[in-house]
Amino acid sequence: MKKAISIILLGVTIMLCFSGCKSNYYKVDYCGEKDFYTNAKDSYKAGTTVTLYYDLIATDTDYSFYLDDERINVGYKESKGFIIEFVMPEHDVKLKSESRNTMEYIPDVEE
Repeated sequence: MKKAISIILLGVTIMLCFSGCKSNYYKVDYCGEKDFYTNAKDSYKAGTTVTLYYDLIATDTDYSFYLDDERINVGYKESKGFIIEFVMPEHDVKLKSESRNTMEYIPDVEE
């Protein structure tokens, strides 16, 4: 009887450990552009430093990156492209990139 109870308690403890550990992982929504990021995973553990590289770069384009709609500063390395780095918070996040062609003529609007 003691052996059966011990086995049940061990099983419950293991299940609680695995279910609790998995809940610390949160998803990243790449806004349909996950393939543009090198090193991108679907989810990360809260508190993990996430480092991604964005190498789809045109010379006449400005890029901005947003994490949960807040602009983030990025680095740059010639061999890897833009370096996006952030600490994964304890919630799902949205990572969005915006690009604007700086060589395109935009006429002034007369008032």
